[in-house]
Amino acid sequence: MLPHRILHTALTGIAIACIGFAATAQTWEYKGYKKSRTGSYNKEEFTPGTISLAEKDGKAFFRMSAGAVDSCLRGEIPATVTRTPETTTIELEQTLSGCEQFRYVIRNDGRGGQRETKRGDKWVKDGFDHGLTPAKP
Repeated sequence: MLPHRILHTALTGIAIACIGFAATAQTWEYKGYKKSRTGSYNKEEFTPGTISLAEKDGKAFFRMSAGAVDSCLRGEIPATVTRTPETTTIELEQTLSGCEQFRYVIRNDGRGGQRETKRGDKWVKDGFDHGLTPAKP
């Protein structure tokens, strides 16, 4: 076998093997609402941004990009992902003490979703339209 054929065959084999280890990622449009001076949120004032989910080697990580992000949501946050035919639910792990527990329930048909906060043993919708529609590439 010629040297260039050997190299071609080896590279093809490596490429095929890597397909099984490739990370999957998904990004959604996100509206991040701003707190007023009184500490409440205004449904009219938001910063457009994105949330994304990256999965690799059986682990999932969440990332938010929407203006000045609260310290509880900065960086890459480990997450648990649950999928049904209708929704993808991304539950964030608490990485800092004192942070609220959040999850995002996103409709797989592209019609948005909701952000929920854990109150006791229940998940409660936050009542805001966060968008959560697939981001344009």
